[in-house]
Amino acid sequence: MELYTNHHGQPTPPTPPISDAPAPVYDLTRDPLFYGTLVFFVLLTTAVPGLMGQPNFMPVIQALALTVFTAIALRRGGIGPALRVATVWLVVQGLFLWLLTWLLPGQIENAIHDGFFIRAELMEWVYGSSLWPGSLLAAPLARLGEIAGIVLGSLATVGLIGSWFLVKGVNLFAYGVGSLWRGIGSPLGILLGLAPWRLAQLAGYTGLFVLLIQPLLLNNWNPAHYLSTQRRLILVSLALVAGGLIAELFLPGLWRAIFAVK
Repeated sequence: MELYTNHHGQPTPPTPPISDAPAPVYDLTRDPLFYGTLVFFVLLTTAVPGLMGQPNFMPVIQALALTVFTAIALRRGGIGPALRVATVWLVVQGLFLWLLTWLLPGQIENAIHDGFFIRAELMEWVYGSSLWPGSLLAAPLARLGEIAGIVLGSLATVGLIGSWFLVKGVNLFAYGVGSLWRGIGSPLGILLGLAPWRLAQLAGYTGLFVLLIQPLLLNNWNPAHYLSTQRRLILVSLALVAGGLIAELFLPGLWRAIFAVK
């Protein structure tokens, strides 16, 4: 290796060759700061209207923020990051509202439409009612409207109306778990509230929401494209929704019997 002298008379090594390797590409959907911002907005859009007792404002602002974050992830990273963003949002939202329901039941009850009646119906189910509140048997029009809102609302509004039904469903689920926990006064209420049939439905709705915001957002309405590239997500989402609805017809009674309150 040949060395050259500088103006101080000291040898200077040759300049290393410039690497041909491409510089790493920044991926927003892998940036921890992006997910930190996501969690901050989950907490903000849930806590502020929840503590103010605003039943209309809470799902609207949650749905708007969820749609924006999911659309960003979809455009920058594709279906995988978008599904991850939606899942993180909904899980954090549910856990946070569950905690708020336990700590501040009065304020959160006011932030849920018919919160008092929903809590009363859940307690009736725990102590003997055969129908799960809001189920396909108890409220068929509401459940079918929810499905239509997720599917048609997501397609027609780049996910905005679909996300409204989705966040509202998560809010009601979390409120129910927190109400049963507080009403029964033991962790048994948590187990009763964690209805697996409803969890399956919400998981399926999440997949459908992410799938159905794509045509209008990406301007691609070709069904063959989605069937060839996202078939697994379509089948899993539909299976979760269908399985959850079928289980909702017979599982609530068995679930209550397993964790019966003595």
